[in-house]
Amino acid sequence: MTTTTPTPTPAPPAPTPRKESLGRLAGRLFGLGLIPIAVFCAVFVFMRAALGTSIEMQAWIFVTALAASVVSVAALSRLAARAVVGEVEAVSEAVRHVVSGGEQPPLPELTPPLENMKHEVLQLAQDFAARQGRLQEKLDTARQQIFFLTSHDPLTGLANRKTLEERLEMVMVTAKGQGSTHALLYIDIDFFHRINDSFGHLAGDELLRRIAPLIQSCLREDEVLARIGGDEFAVVLENVSAEYAMEAATRIRDAVQGWQFEWTDKAFQVGVSIGVVAITRLTPGIAAIFSEADTACFTAKEQGRNRVFAFHDASTTQYMRQTSRGWLKRINDALAEGAFTLLYQPILPIDSPNKLPPGRVEALLRMSDTGGELILPMSFIPVAERYDLMRTIDRWVIERAFGDYRRLAKHRGTPNPAEFSINLSGHTLSSPDFAEFLQEKLAHFNVPPQALYFEITETAAIASVERARALIESLRAIGVRFYLDDFGSGLSSFNYLKHFPVDGIKIDGLFVKGVAKSYLDYALVESIQKIGTSLGLQTVAEYVENEEIAKKLIQIGITWGQGFYLSPPRPWEALFDAA
Repeated sequence: MTTTTPTPTPAPPAPTPRKESLGRLAGRLFGLGLIPIAVFCAVFVFMRAALGTSIEMQAWIFVTALAASVVSVAALSRLAARAVVGEVEAVSEAVRHVVSGGEQPPLPELTPPLENMKHEVLQLAQDFAARQGRLQEKLDTARQQIFFLTSHDPLTGLANRKTLEERLEMVMVTAKGQGSTHALLYIDIDFFHRINDSFGHLAGDELLRRIAPLIQSCLREDEVLARIGGDEFAVVLENVSAEYAMEAATRIRDAVQGWQFEWTDKAFQVGVSIGVVAITRLTPGIAAIFSEADTACFTAKEQGRNRVFAFHDASTTQYMRQTSRGWLKRINDALAEGAFTLLYQPILPIDSPNKLPPGRVEALLRMSDTGGELILPMSFIPVAERYDLMRTIDRWVIERAFGDYRRLAKHRGTPNPAEFSINLSGHTLSSPDFAEFLQEKLAHFNVPPQALYFEITETAAIASVERARALIESLRAIGVRFYLDDFGSGLSSFNYLKHFPVDGIKIDGLFVKGVAKSYLDYALVESIQKIGTSLGLQTVAEYVENEEIAKKLIQIGITWGQGFYLSPPRPWEALFDAA
């Protein structure tokens, strides 16, 4: 293929010096000024020769010559004005053409001052057109990104939950109107938290990016795969039988089971649990589809993981009851026998992540499994909330953290060795006797209220707005501080700043993770920082996973962060005893 080298645009001539321009213009004006004088003289001489030299004739000759010179002045003025206007119009038309995106048209050399102005104005027009073009490209790119993000997951590029729900609405119409049968596959990655806990959220994100095309390869072209949660995917299968849905789910499970995720120098076997639910004319709605699919997936996990389970009303509901009772017993046993434990993750200055010992830490709840595995709260908290055990768990966390604080104070020989941050549930925020309980424990363990932070989420706070606000105000009055956790994850995050008197905000890690690669995430984090600063609130960024993210946060103005780049969660002894 022959490539044609574009002809470079010739550079405009150097501007004529001002003194030279003035000289040339003066010369032209002088030349024009001589023309009426020459006309006067020529007419005067010609008429004198023709009419004679009598006194009466000389008067007529003089008047006629003067009139001819005046007419010549008028004609020259008109011609000069027309020339100047024509030159200005030519320059204006050229500017309009350049601004609209066209090439600079050829123009004749103009009168010296206009010639200089021509080049300057055209250069400005070209610069303006170039800047406008670049701005338009950025706007077009931003529009495309916004349009893409409204229907796609930014991490994997798959359809998002909104797009999946729109597709489900369409298939439900055909199911009810035509009696067709469809299915939804609900896919959850087994032990996904192990990757995040061991290697950070960047490893987890990479796993999600790599597993998405693997699952997609098991589907037909018209089957929609969507990412609907952290490690959750869903597939809509249209016009299929129950047998085909089970076969498709099994095919996905087997493909993932035969694949290994490699990170740094390690390889991991990955499994998925899949729930299958049928969509028929009897399906009541989208909420019911997701509920049944989630239940089936949960059942697949409880039966040993890496399984496929189809939702059946009676058997699944009975199994769920048995499973809930099993978790309820494990929670009660953990409270009674000490199977709960706390890890601590430091909150550190982003520009000095190696600062030890840490001045502030967050207490993170875990449950110890019989095999030594630490179980994340997401596995047992839903059951604890269902059976109203969160108040008991929160109080266990507070007593354990306060006990660790007292040991740390003794270890360092100071009553104020560090600051602790503890998460509170909505059940505790609405508990009328919690303030009294807390003050009693503060006194018992000699913990100064100024060393204690409570982190609350929007969903916890809105469960009982008035009670939550009253509790926050009463505890802040004695020195306890509050942070709004996962800030930005809800649509009304900024609105809650008006209702809850908090001391700071923790920016949701979903935005922080993308701050180095996504302009939208960067803009959102920057806006949260600006609003927090204007309200006098401290901002802390979650999920600070690498140096690139840390640099962007410092650029925005956020100085405190939490994440694997700064420090992973550790047991109390590993974090403080060595310090």
